[in-house]
Amino acid sequence: MPQYKLFISDQHRRIRYPKSQNLLDVEAARKVALRVAQVFIEVVPYWNDLSAEQQNDFVVEIDDESGQTVLTVPFREAQELKS
Repeated sequence: MPQYKLFISDQHRRIRYPKSQNLLDVEAARKVALRVAQVFIEVVPYWNDLSAEQQNDFVVEIDDESGQTVLTVPFREAQELKS
C-alpha cells in the first residue's frame, strides 16, 4: 500500500502533518486531506478572522513516497463540503 505524506501549506509555510498515511490510492489520500482541512478549520480559533483571500491560500499538499507532490487540495473544498 502506498505511503503518503500530508502538508498544510499557505503562501508562507509548509508544515508536515505528523503521521504518514498508508492508503490505497491518491483518491483515498484526497479524502484524508479533506478531513485534515475540516479539522484544521474547526480547531484554529482565528480561522474566521482571516479574509477569504487568506483562507484561500491554505491547501493540503499530498506527497508520494518519492517526495513528489501528487495532489493539492484547497481548504475551500473542505469548506464547501460542510456547506
